[in-house]
Amino acid sequence: MRWRTTAGITSGVIGALVVAAAAAAPDPAVTAVSGRSWLHTLGVDYRDTSMGRGAGRYGPNPSDLATNRPALKVTLGDTVTITGEDLYRINCQACHRAEGTGAPPEIKSMLPVVQGSTLQQMRGAVTKNDLYARIDKGGQKMPPRNHLQRGDVDVLYSYLTRLASTGDGAALAKETVSADRLGEFVVKGTCHICHDATGARPTEKAMLEGAIPSLASVMSDRSIVEFVNKVERGAPTVMGEPPVPHRGRMPVFYYLTDNDIAAAYKYLHAYPPKP
Repeated sequence: MRWRTTAGITSGVIGALVVAAAAAAPDPAVTAVSGRSWLHTLGVDYRDTSMGRGAGRYGPNPSDLATNRPALKVTLGDTVTITGEDLYRINCQACHRAEGTGAPPEIKSMLPVVQGSTLQQMRGAVTKNDLYARIDKGGQKMPPRNHLQRGDVDVLYSYLTRLASTGDGAALAKETVSADRLGEFVVKGTCHICHDATGARPTEKAMLEGAIPSLASVMSDRSIVEFVNKVERGAPTVMGEPPVPHRGRMPVFYYLTDNDIAAAYKYLHAYPPKP
């Protein structure tokens, strides 16, 4: 059955998007996103950090709207097969960038740590277990990735060793997950860095002063077309007093696919954010 069919206008562009998925039992591995964003947990203002900005691109100015975006059409099945590279894009790239180099000195490169984890016989080297624990529990500034299970991290690690040029050249490991699980990865691995799970939508004045809408408030008034376009392609944001359109501060996550983002939207509907 079709989960949702919707059309919307984003940045002056008409889009149509179809998400097709059979009705399926809830995935017991999936839980709702909850609590404050990682930036709020650290007490860090978005404007003063590189965290969450690994995409390095931003949306159009209000005066330079794209007019040739193709209509969106996404088919999202019950399950999705993903690789370690996909898990890296979704869970790590927003801070560590595509190359794994981070944004020193605030965000360290992960490459030396991964390289050390493959040389466990060296005194003082970070072991593979150390790296797995760091991924699970986080660090001083790194958010915990405890929504990843051991099997997920095994798949992710196969890509990290390739990224750090220490792999054995074998094909990337893969796993099959539910569409809701993919959406959970996207939301908890990328969106929750900056967005609180719940909370009232900020005023336009507060937005201009740096406030970031919660995931719950975003879902209250965005169609799936608007959601996908905003995340992957960008759209102006109305801010200030009086409210006027501004180029949004949110990066354009061009490396997330339409399927990734549609899965995130579906997940947020199926598992509403919690305080």
